[in-house]
Amino acid sequence: MPLTDSGARMPPPRPKKDMSMGSIEDEQVFMDGAYATLERHIEYLDGRVARLRAAPSVGTVQDELERQAQFENLMHQLKAARLAGARLCFGRIDTAAHDSYHIGRVGLRDADGDPVLLDWRAPNAAGFYQATTVNPMGVTQRRRIITKDRTVTHVEDEVLADPTFASSDTDAAAAAVEAPREGRMGDIIATIAADQDAIVRSPLAQITVVEGGPGTGKTVVALHRAAWLLYTFREKLAKDGVLVIGPSTAFLHYIEQVLPSLGETDVVLLTPGQLFPGITATRSDPAATAAIKGDLRMTAVIAAAVEHRRRIPDHDVPITLDDGSTISITARQLADARRSVPKNASFHGGREQFLTRALDSLARDRCRRRSEDPSDEDNRHDALVDIIDDPAVRRTLNLMWLPISPERLVHLLLTDPAALKQASNGILTAAERRALTAVNESDWSVDDVPLLDEAAHVLGDYAPPRPRRSAESDDGMSELSVSDPFASVLTTTVAERALEDREWIYGHVVVDEAQELSTMAWHCVARRSSRRSMTIVGDLQQTTHPAGARDWDEALRGIGGTVSLHTLTVTYRITKQTAATAVEWLTRAGGQAPLLQPIRDGEPADLITCAEPDLAASILAFVGDAEGRACVVLPDLTYARLSRELRGVSDEFGSGDAALDSPIAVLTARETKGLEFDTVIVVDPDAISAQAARGSDIYVACTRATKRLALVAFLPPELG
Repeated sequence: MPLTDSGARMPPPRPKKDMSMGSIEDEQVFMDGAYATLERHIEYLDGRVARLRAAPSVGTVQDELERQAQFENLMHQLKAARLAGARLCFGRIDTAAHDSYHIGRVGLRDADGDPVLLDWRAPNAAGFYQATTVNPMGVTQRRRIITKDRTVTHVEDEVLADPTFASSDTDAAAAAVEAPREGRMGDIIATIAADQDAIVRSPLAQITVVEGGPGTGKTVVALHRAAWLLYTFREKLAKDGVLVIGPSTAFLHYIEQVLPSLGETDVVLLTPGQLFPGITATRSDPAATAAIKGDLRMTAVIAAAVEHRRRIPDHDVPITLDDGSTISITARQLADARRSVPKNASFHGGREQFLTRALDSLARDRCRRRSEDPSDEDNRHDALVDIIDDPAVRRTLNLMWLPISPERLVHLLLTDPAALKQASNGILTAAERRALTAVNESDWSVDDVPLLDEAAHVLGDYAPPRPRRSAESDDGMSELSVSDPFASVLTTTVAERALEDREWIYGHVVVDEAQELSTMAWHCVARRSSRRSMTIVGDLQQTTHPAGARDWDEALRGIGGTVSLHTLTVTYRITKQTAATAVEWLTRAGGQAPLLQPIRDGEPADLITCAEPDLAASILAFVGDAEGRACVVLPDLTYARLSRELRGVSDEFGSGDAALDSPIAVLTARETKGLEFDTVIVVDPDAISAQAARGSDIYVACTRATKRLALVAFLPPELG
């Protein structure tokens, strides 16, 4: 049976000898055979999956876990094989040893076990991406195979054995950018440049930082790196999954097909506002508020707020029960209960230990008053049953160690000036406290999410005790609930389990637009990557968050781990003319001109003036019947009104969740981060330039265009 790589490393293929660089017809013959092999492999996998599903469930829990692992492995192979049908093979290399390898989306072997296709991530495929005339890596010739559906349309050959041959890995990438956008990011496995491939294949156990200007391929390189890591280190990463953090839901929709198209599905996509389970925050705070929420000092504020909920008296505490009798817990017993709590216990974990010890002391005292042996477990249990449900006992002990949810704690800090002052005394200034409590919004902001995560970390898990069914079922605190620890494993995917678990540790974390993360946000991300295996992508020139990164060393100082910095300077997306316009607006607003090397020529940016009521007509006229996707970028302050007016004129315009599926997306500058469009229309560039420090928003807006850029200025009302 034909087999693909299933996570275990495929042994080096046995190359076909003396195969010269043939014609398009020869490649078509190969392509037909490769697709036939793929179809047989899919049929084989379908059969194995069907048989496994039909098999009765027998054996131990361990047997079921192994069966589930086998099922997940087969499903992964099946998904990868089905997705590989789109552009199955895209290249070939010939070596100095007269060996040939065809490169494709997946590795394939024929029925005899002989290699048919080499997975693009395999070590032997590196030469396809990294070989040059200066360093040919044993590759004599490289061929790029261009197909339409399953038909080979043409080939492009590079003779690397000839030092006079001028090879360039930027030509294929530039040609790919010329193709019309389809509203979603595609993979670049056929056009990865040598410097990009070196990043893709960099070591797992490090923090790989990829810095570069707009259009240098940072995002797609990071995603292909995630796919390469999952292929190369599948045993390490498959059980933990990979987390990809992107700046917005629009961005995540834009990239969501890249990894599945590469055969990888054990991936969780989240925005920074979704890192706390159950919450999707999209609102941005005012700059002054966001700066404080993103400051690492907030960890001390939250720790103090939690500590203030521990109020253990240093004196004896009498408790009058419902029956009129009085019991007392002594200062010594309270101190003993406090000392019994491990130093590293969370707040709620410590509370459980404290209450258990305190109640045990009360139960022993009650036994002594009854002249019963307090060392007898049954005696203590009976005494505990008598007092555990008494409201006075519960109230008294609860007030000593008050439980609280993370949401309630953070809400108190942000809405109750007195609570905030108590927790932040000596940490925040009065002005900073006013900035924190000045925002009166009912929903969570993006910068609240790291605060919630920090509060949850300090507090630990807390489940309020459920009412007991009877005295006989009471264990003294709450009814014990035992669940099947394997139930979720047998019914959910890795990604689904990770989404529900705030403490899930991912095998690898990718952070895009990483310059926008505050110190508190990095604190939150680091908890999800304790192994410090990360790919961090960003452009410091595009930083808009007031607590965002200005320097990578500073931003990552608290994370630890080995950091490897890579800089990409060749931009494939934007033309020289678009880059010049973007840099002009950037520097005019106080920003610093970035190191950028556009390789494509294009048309100068268009300048359009119109009356505001004519905006939709002017945009539609400019876009015309041009190929691809267009985007209108509006100022933050007028976005709600203008986007509504544009949608009212034509259903060509789309915003929100419909933006990327509309012919003309309508977005703010920050919503366009990481996206690209054939045509971009920037409305009221002066307003966009002024809305973010150092012109970062106008720079982002202008650099989304791959072909055409227009700037729209409004005529004064009296002239319109």
